[in-house]
Amino acid sequence: MMQTLPAHADRLISTLAQRNARMHEGASGPYLQPGAGSGDARVDLKLLAHRARQALEKSASGEARERLAGLDSPDLWAGTIQDGTARGFKVALEEAISLCDGNNQSAVADVEAEDVLTDPKQLRRKREILVASAGTRMRFSRKKGLQLIDRRREFNQENCIQFEDRGDCGDLDQFVPEEGKRPRIFLPGFLTPTRLIQNKSLDLLEIRGRLGRRFDGYPCAIVFEGRKAEDFLRMTLRVENRQLDHRLRIRFLGIQDQSMIGHAGTPGWEKIAYQGRVFMAATLVRACGRLRVADQLVQVPEAQCLGWIEHRFKLFL
Repeated sequence: MMQTLPAHADRLISTLAQRNARMHEGASGPYLQPGAGSGDARVDLKLLAHRARQALEKSASGEARERLAGLDSPDLWAGTIQDGTARGFKVALEEAISLCDGNNQSAVADVEAEDVLTDPKQLRRKREILVASAGTRMRFSRKKGLQLIDRRREFNQENCIQFEDRGDCGDLDQFVPEEGKRPRIFLPGFLTPTRLIQNKSLDLLEIRGRLGRRFDGYPCAIVFEGRKAEDFLRMTLRVENRQLDHRLRIRFLGIQDQSMIGHAGTPGWEKIAYQGRVFMAATLVRACGRLRVADQLVQVPEAQCLGWIEHRFKLFL
């Protein structure tokens, strides 16, 4: 007879207040680790938790640490929790961040009006657009997509950024791909330039559009920023998830080491070897509305992560 593993105590409650009450009363019970595939569950919560950790490391006040006191169990930070508990944890993280000082990012250098180009006709006339920092460069074109260049590392990769979408039949502990269906691959070369800034201190390119031309595509906006005082490129990616039960990932072709990419909490990193190529992939959205509690599946619709999600990267950090 197969033995059923007990559930994590946090999964048996529906609000953070109930969890705190149980802990205050000294309630004890099974305390299992989240499953091995939980690394990209509730991506929105993962990104917020990363911001909170950074804020606490830089300038944590006593009030900020007190706000998160006791909220240290694995399921909370992994996101393998019920919706009410997730909402309460998000509020606690947001309040802790607000209680920390010095969380504003340094401002970009002043930009004059003549440095900014937003006219669609003029942007369409440009066959290639180069965004350069003091070291790494990104060239955008219809033919070569996003071409990442770094002469110091002898790196030159056309279509270096791709997107991969695949259906998910698993639960928050484990991604399970749809059987018999291959992932859809999206190339950003067909996205449309909407803003270009170029001056002595800054190159900035914004491209917008839709990943996938079908009804179930993903509206997105990507901003590449090359500051002349930095030797890496900044990339901000915003994507809107409208679909249920799937995983959308970004692929960095030619990059074989995650340490070369700085990121603000983006989860689910994996090194992949496929058809003679090696690349890094990271989860942008994992939409999955099922949580396993012992031998039962509990519906957690908010874990489908519908809406806009923002990721920030530093290329060749």
